[in-house]
Amino acid sequence: MFQALIGWVSTTSVTLSEMYGVNPLVFGVLYFGTMPLFALSVAWWVRRWRRGESTLFPAAVTGLLFIAAYLYVLVTGRNLPVWVYLFMAAMLTLGGVSTWRQLRRGRASAPP
Repeated sequence: MFQALIGWVSTTSVTLSEMYGVNPLVFGVLYFGTMPLFALSVAWWVRRWRRGESTLFPAAVTGLLFIAAYLYVLVTGRNLPVWVYLFMAAMLTLGGVSTWRQLRRGRASAPP
């Protein structure tokens, strides 16, 4: 059964990759590979804010890491169904709200 599932996932990903021009391996590496860097950039952002330093560059890096995988899909994808764009918008919105709350908690715990 496990072999059948792996075969189905492999066949489906190759078919969808050819159909839409998005390599699922590249997407997965971007999505999961940027997670640790994203967490570090959020910590960097909060630390610079607490010190009263400029947060422009850390915010830009955090934002780029946040959208990297979705940006890849938008740039390389072709003939994507509308639901893909809606799904990406929902994921970015939910992730943005979650990140904003995390940043607010980090700022709230800053010493006066």
